[in-house]
Amino acid sequence: MHAIQESVGGPSTIPPNAHSTSYIPCVTFAPGQNASTMEEPRIGPLVAQRTAHGRIFYGIEVMASEPGGRPTCLDFNHFLPMLPTFVSVVWLGQRYWDVEPVGQVESLQLAQHLATHLPVLPHLSAYRLERERLDQFLALNFSSLLAVRGDQVHEGQDFRIGQPMVEQSRRQRGEKISICVPGYPEGYTSLGDVPQDSARNIEFLKAKVAAGADCIITQICYRAETIVQFVRDCRAAGITVPIVVGLMSHETFRTYSTMEHIAGVHLPNELREELDQLRSHHNSTTQPEPNLISRYFVSLTVRIIRHILDADLGIWGFPLLHTQSF
Repeated sequence: MHAIQESVGGPSTIPPNAHSTSYIPCVTFAPGQNASTMEEPRIGPLVAQRTAHGRIFYGIEVMASEPGGRPTCLDFNHFLPMLPTFVSVVWLGQRYWDVEPVGQVESLQLAQHLATHLPVLPHLSAYRLERERLDQFLALNFSSLLAVRGDQVHEGQDFRIGQPMVEQSRRQRGEKISICVPGYPEGYTSLGDVPQDSARNIEFLKAKVAAGADCIITQICYRAETIVQFVRDCRAAGITVPIVVGLMSHETFRTYSTMEHIAGVHLPNELREELDQLRSHHNSTTQPEPNLISRYFVSLTVRIIRHILDADLGIWGFPLLHTQSF
């Protein structure tokens, strides 16, 4: 999620005032997923409730369309017996910023469809976002919002950082909406800030919470100890809203490499060496073992979860970031 949701901006590939009316969600819901049995639809209070239970829960993150342009297909029967608590839907500003009306944005069409059956968290990027367009988004009456700034900033956009987006959303929708914001255990790596000022970054996050954010979703980080320290720093700074830890388990080396390039987040040296050895072995074998890279990242993800649980931080939620098709 760190890379996908935040790497927005750049040249638009869609003509001005483009429409997405042809988008048809591709979703199969599981038995029991219907509006009458839906839990609290607002993500912040829902995460707080689940965290208070002290049992692991998870969410998934999806894009509305696959790289080839086909709608991403979701079959929730594949997740049984433990369904995701919520679905987070990625925003890609370079595709969506000029789609009119805003409700025709593919990710929002998918989010509206999902919201009839389960809690959903649509993303909204500040890239080229005008105040009137944020009003239009809020008028769609989603129960939750993930406000992201994006890597690119256009000189004409009204929101240059995420905090004013949070303020306007809270002012307009009050307690009817949950406003989540991203948290960065390694800092704003995609912006090239080196070295990172962790104390300053925590203050930025604290300001978003003061403006009305009620949930934090951490972005890509492959260092469990860094995630633990980030959570401790948040709590020490007086940030008390629920935090869930975003995780990404890559299926191929190419997807890892892409995220590394966009987000500026890297595996620790020793883990990168292990990955390179697996990749070298895979490429040199006449009959390479399938899913070798995928299993490596699944194992790493499990180790990170165990480390965080052992740290006893009160963290029980683990969204699986940027999930493709199911």
